[in-house]
Amino acid sequence: MANGTGNKPDSNKFNTFSGVFLPSILAIFGAVVYYVAPRVLGGVGLMKMILIVLLAHSITMATSFSISAIATNIYVKKGGLYYLISRSLGTEIGGSTGIQLFFAQAISIAFYCIAFAKAVTGILSSFNIYIPEMHITVVAFIVFWIIAFIGAKFVIKLQYIILFTIVLSFASIFMGTNRVPATTEFMGLGGIPIAFWVAFMMFFPAVTGMDAGVSMSGDLKNPRKSLVRGTIWTVLVTMIVYVLLSIKFFYGASLLDLSSDLYIIEKIAYVPFLIILGVLLTTSSSALSYLMAAPRILHALAIDNIFSKRMRWLGNSLGAGDEPRVAMIVTFIIGLGIIMIGDLFFVSQIVAVFFLNVYGWINGAAFLEKVSRNPSFRPSFNPPALVSLYGVVMCYLVMYLFNPLIMGISLLIQFIIFYILLITKASSKIESVWYGTLFQLLRVILRRIEAADKSKKNWRPTIVAFCINRSNLHCMATLLNWITHSTGVTHLYYLIFRSFKTYEKERDKIEDNLQQYVKEYDLEVFSRVALSGDYNETVKSIIQTDTIGNLPLNTMLIDFDERLKMEDTINNAKALRKNVIVLRNRCGFSNFKRIDVWWRDHDENGNMMMLLAHLITHSTTWKKEEATIRLFKVVKSEKEYKEADEELSKNIEDARIDNLTYELIFDKKTPVKDLIVEKSQDTDLVILGLPKAGKDGKTTKGVVKEIKKHTDRLKMCMLVSSSEHIDLTIT
Repeated sequence: MANGTGNKPDSNKFNTFSGVFLPSILAIFGAVVYYVAPRVLGGVGLMKMILIVLLAHSITMATSFSISAIATNIYVKKGGLYYLISRSLGTEIGGSTGIQLFFAQAISIAFYCIAFAKAVTGILSSFNIYIPEMHITVVAFIVFWIIAFIGAKFVIKLQYIILFTIVLSFASIFMGTNRVPATTEFMGLGGIPIAFWVAFMMFFPAVTGMDAGVSMSGDLKNPRKSLVRGTIWTVLVTMIVYVLLSIKFFYGASLLDLSSDLYIIEKIAYVPFLIILGVLLTTSSSALSYLMAAPRILHALAIDNIFSKRMRWLGNSLGAGDEPRVAMIVTFIIGLGIIMIGDLFFVSQIVAVFFLNVYGWINGAAFLEKVSRNPSFRPSFNPPALVSLYGVVMCYLVMYLFNPLIMGISLLIQFIIFYILLITKASSKIESVWYGTLFQLLRVILRRIEAADKSKKNWRPTIVAFCINRSNLHCMATLLNWITHSTGVTHLYYLIFRSFKTYEKERDKIEDNLQQYVKEYDLEVFSRVALSGDYNETVKSIIQTDTIGNLPLNTMLIDFDERLKMEDTINNAKALRKNVIVLRNRCGFSNFKRIDVWWRDHDENGNMMMLLAHLITHSTTWKKEEATIRLFKVVKSEKEYKEADEELSKNIEDARIDNLTYELIFDKKTPVKDLIVEKSQDTDLVILGLPKAGKDGKTTKGVVKEIKKHTDRLKMCMLVSSSEHIDLTIT
């Protein structure tokens, strides 16, 4: 019966022991047990060795908890750790992490093949047979790959035999002779010293095998249960065994012998042959585990469309069954290249760095899922968020303490892969935890903003805009983006005179097109479409209720359209203490070279008009053209000229707007509207004050006529009425 976890019938899938615990524990008990762990112990002593074992397992235990939390919240399919990360953090981060995980596992294959060859070399040398170690490594790699190529079921059957042999080899070690160590050896004196964090990174691959079991997620009968039980039991069992082995090694040989003799464990053991057999089988089983795991990661990446179309063939299968044999061929090529390095201890450190980075991300995914409080995150295994946070911090702290440069290179590689995936958009879109995390952060920020004192000096435009005339939509959206880009927030409503009942589907299509337009042109505008049977009532309702959190937007922008009762709309906005901007568009924007601001007597709108001009000319489009601002003021007397000159000079100096110049016009006879046309007829954008209100402070019905009179011969105008005092001064 199908269980939503793959295409294979349950009868062909594996249980917790065979599918997770067995491949994981065999990947863990490999070359490190027999070759690396004794050398690390000889370099740091027993006390530090036990600390390294416990610290390493604390990271993998936190990671196993994080894996369990995510795995019990979703239906787990192919891809193991990659699948879990991508379903939480999105395909770009999941893909960049998955690619690193694949290389970590491919490198691990080479690591265990090199260790296998060292064991064979030791055996052959005892018979005076000398074959280059590289040749043995390559042959072993080819044989292991052929076995894995046959299929996972065949490998799992072999691993039962291997596990039995490993148990016998461990029994032989514990039955070996003991010695009485010197007291100084407990602290690491007597062996060849190794720096603590270097020793940690040499040992860490010993605990990274649990991902081999997790990578079998698509081949499990019940991945949600098996991944939890299998990974946690793997960490617990291996931690106990490594502590006991460390104690036995310490009492079995001197630190100097542990540091310098690659085959010291054979001399400690009761039956040396079992150690040789154990080395051969554990290294081969570890190689086989990763030869099953790595291609499945690559296969899952291809299925999720992480790669470009030219690379989708990596998701194909060859022959019978659902084995990722194409990915196995690629893994073979990469693994063979890594083998040419040939240094067991260097390769172990590279493996450790890659795995720490992957484990850091899986812990980070679980932590963000927890703190984002996504309603959809309801795992049946739900550890505290601090456990995952500990896993994140420790992974990157250990990487940093080991080698900041290598850590930086690892993160740089991941960032490059992430950026390539982001700009190519090759991957399929999967909802990620970032939405929930940002939502939670927004909630906190909005509450803080609401509680904060509002500053006149740090005024930011938060604009609710209404467009009725479709021909103005492009200009308005672009203008709003210039004003609020990186500084404010804009809600743009496109109003359509239609009944909601009869135009619902068309509305959705228009809104989708509008939002696609905003996205295509990368505009910082939140756009919506609203159906309206009465424009004035719709605008009145929205300007009363539209907010950011609980914060009302401070400015209303409308396009000049006589279907709106301009005086009522403006008065309603003023009553709500909103600034008002009316956009009069006659021929659109063209050159982006100059903005003219016309300043009236002691104009309360002046600071806002100057600030709007500053924001627009410092947007990318206008800044590229080195746009300037000209400020004009008409005076009627010499005394007024002198006062205005001093006032404007001081205001401009205080405002710190470097691309602004001003000009005083001494003219007693010419109407202001004619002067505006004379000076600004060819200007790209003109900013004026709204015509003055009546005696009671309200805008009168004649406002439409006045706007037309002042703007009929201009290209593009913004008419401004400020309800706030905006301070542009330095102090």
